[in-house]
Amino acid sequence: MTTRGLALAMMLIMLATTGTALAQSFGTSPDDRTFQVTWNAATTRGGQPAIEGYVANKTGYSYRFIVLAVDGTDAAGRPLPTTTFYVNGEVSAGDRIYFKNAVPQAGANYRVTVRSYERFGGGAGM
Repeated sequence: MTTRGLALAMMLIMLATTGTALAQSFGTSPDDRTFQVTWNAATTRGGQPAIEGYVANKTGYSYRFIVLAVDGTDAAGRPLPTTTFYVNGEVSAGDRIYFKNAVPQAGANYRVTVRSYERFGGGAGM
């Protein structure tokens, strides 16, 4: 094998190994340590299915532009379209914020997760 071929083989092995390591997940996600989302199924005033609940901030920082994702399944276990929406307002350190948002159709099961957010300001008391 030539030097060039050996270098190419080593590079491919490194890329394959790095990709595998990055795809693995250990422990809880950073969002699980930052927020606690509690929710329940609800309906809007117009009778449309909805999800409502609270996003609790478990840190000493303030957050805004929080985006939640709602994944659901129907009674047969088929996935429903994912719904994403902004939580209106800001949540201070150690506080919680209410949300309610319509979903396209009622589901038998839901999972609500934090998709993205922005930390701003300083720590608690700033």
